Amino acid sequence: MSLPRAYRHLVTDLGALAGLHEHHQQLAAYCPRCARWRVLPLAELVAAGHGSRRLPIVVRCQDCGEVGRLQVRPRVPTRDAGGWMEQQ
Repeated sequence: MSLPRAYRHLVTDLGALAGLHEHHQQLAAYCPRCARWRVLPLAELVAAGHGSRRLPIVVRCQDCGEVGRLQVRPRVPTRDAGGWMEQQ
C-alpha cells in the first residue's frame, strides 16, 4: 500500500541504519552476560558504508562476545545549564 504524496515525508524508515541516523534515533545494544548497555555509533557505521543494513543486525559484546539485544531509542534531548522552569 502506498501513502498519498502529501504524507510520504512523514514516514520515517527506522529499519535501516541510515534512516535511524537521519531521524536522530539511537541504536543501543544490551549484553545479557555483562548486564550493560552501549549506544552504537550510527554516524560511524553510516560513514563506513553500512547505512543500508537493515534491522535486525547481529551485534556482539566487545568484552565477552555474547550476542547483544538491540533497542531503538529516540535521542535524549540535552538540557542547558539552567534546566529549571521559572515559577510564576
